[in-house]
Amino acid sequence: MTIKTFARLAAACATAALLTACASGPALVPAGKLAVGSSYSVTLDRNWSDVSKLFYIHAPKVKILSIDGVLLNRLYVSDGLSPADPLMINPAQADSTNNPAPRGKADMSLSEQMEFVAASVTALDYQKVTTLDPKPVTIGANKGVRFEFTAKTTDGLDMHGLAQAVSKGGLSYYIVYIAPEEHYYQASLANATAAMDSAQLP
Repeated sequence: MTIKTFARLAAACATAALLTACASGPALVPAGKLAVGSSYSVTLDRNWSDVSKLFYIHAPKVKILSIDGVLLNRLYVSDGLSPADPLMINPAQADSTNNPAPRGKADMSLSEQMEFVAASVTALDYQKVTTLDPKPVTIGANKGVRFEFTAKTTDGLDMHGLAQAVSKGGLSYYIVYIAPEEHYYQASLANATAAMDSAQLP
């Protein structure tokens, strides 16, 4: 790890710690089954923390989990989203008529779902978001896509992500993992992948 990268990650750790201290503290999400909606769930292979409230403006149908802190790794797990529902909302810009967060649409193709995830990540002020390496996935009888993406923070830190999208009954279900490319992405990638592998749709 370079000194420059270490300095950036150290700053991120300090910011994450400050955010945690200013809030009531994230709730523990223990290993095991996590109900995301009334009939949608994933199974976590380790403990996570629910950091949704640290994003004081967050999409109401989305849980945001972390292991090491909101700036070091995040796992977005959405309930079924309709075309009216955002996946990610920029906390500084909110979600309004004049500045709406990205929305998908009904009956999206797999490539359109990838584009929607990329637009949602971009809305969080990540730059140069690029999707790559799409692979088909099947949950029950429902076909979806799993793919990687890369991005940069505004100060140039390289980020890496893995996302899964699948639709059923006009609703789209997403799991998106994002972390700094150096160390943190690989460190919890297996845990994020386990959650994706375990997804059970209504």
